[in-house]
Amino acid sequence: MAADFVGPDPKSLWQDLTPDADPVTLDQIHALVRRYDRRARRKGATLALMLVVIGALGAVSWIHRHDPISAVLFVGGELTACYMIWRMIFPPRDPAEPAVAYLRRRMQLRLAHAQGGWVWALLPLLPVILRTGYLALQRHEAPVLARAAPFAILVAAVAFAAIRARRRARQVKAELRALDALLE
Repeated sequence: MAADFVGPDPKSLWQDLTPDADPVTLDQIHALVRRYDRRARRKGATLALMLVVIGALGAVSWIHRHDPISAVLFVGGELTACYMIWRMIFPPRDPAEPAVAYLRRRMQLRLAHAQGGWVWALLPLLPVILRTGYLALQRHEAPVLARAAPFAILVAAVAFAAIRARRRARQVKAELRALDALLE
């Protein structure tokens, strides 16, 4: 029976164990998910603001040039790029997915996009950029430097985005390591 137990007392063995270092609670995981979602909502608001500003710039540009092909390419490319970026920021979620799995999947997707996936979102804008560049170089009334200035700005913006993406990738890798350390 239970009184015939031979060996060390199980209660004393249990009391001598060292407790695990900082166990992760479900509330902590949900707090991490809420923080991650707040950042995503801010990015969504920034994307909406960029959509309005770029749309206004496109409208002004179209009014000055009266080039319907460029306008259609611009609007189509902008809407496609914004949709792709929106899907990057807000991936679909299965309601039955555990919070930890959701957070880890979101972080992995964010890392993949920061490591070069963001370039795919800009590809729909390439036709309008090429057409605008072709039309700008065809105008001979402006000096070459004035015609090339928008493309220099575009190259600088892409370089800036690449540098930010590398920094963001390092941050996401650190967040993933921290999440994995919490879950161990």
